[in-house]
Amino acid sequence: MFLYTIIPMDKIFEEPLDIQCQTYKIDGGMLETVKTPQGYSVSRLISTDPRMFLKPGMSPGDSFTPPQQEL
Repeated sequence: MFLYTIIPMDKIFEEPLDIQCQTYKIDGGMLETVKTPQGYSVSRLISTDPRMFLKPGMSPGDSFTPPQQEL
């Protein structure tokens, strides 16, 4: 569901939202994801390169696998 409004989310939704966002640096920009029960889902793409928005897997709602952290 998309809401295009200037009203704060806590005024629209009665119970507080527990959203866990994580931002990852990728080649060409940054990718913001939201943790869901199924894994991570793309929330938004932050980039100045218009070609990044055409790549598969970069659209909002697409699943995302976080990169493995090196020790």
